[in-house]
Amino acid sequence: MAERRLPLHAAAPVVTALTGGICAAVAAGTLGGRGVLSALLATAVVALFFWSGLLPLLVARAAPEQAGLAMIVLLTNYGLRLVMALVVLAAATRAGVVDAGAVGLTLIVCSLAWTTTQAALLTRSGGT
Repeated sequence: MAERRLPLHAAAPVVTALTGGICAAVAAGTLGGRGVLSALLATAVVALFFWSGLLPLLVARAAPEQAGLAMIVLLTNYGLRLVMALVVLAAATRAGVVDAGAVGLTLIVCSLAWTTTQAALLTRSGGT
């Protein structure tokens, strides 16, 4: 029987969503609805931040002979993603809708989950 596996690009979002769900459950128990909203917002920010990071890789694959262009797209993309994440989180925190501690902790845990999953899968697959 053939073994079914998630593709490399789909495994990290699934693990991150599960991790975010666990963070939301913990936040619900400690902070109530505000904690759940905080954890879900942080999980969404992490997922969008890392998913949007695939754009420079697509540009690099489309035009491998233009490494300079790929570097410019990479740096611009990263800067814009960072600013957008900070603006969303600052606006939500200032509005008093979310708990800053729950957001921060969930951001760290989900980022570690995404990065660890990617590293483990790439190491296991031989980097391809």
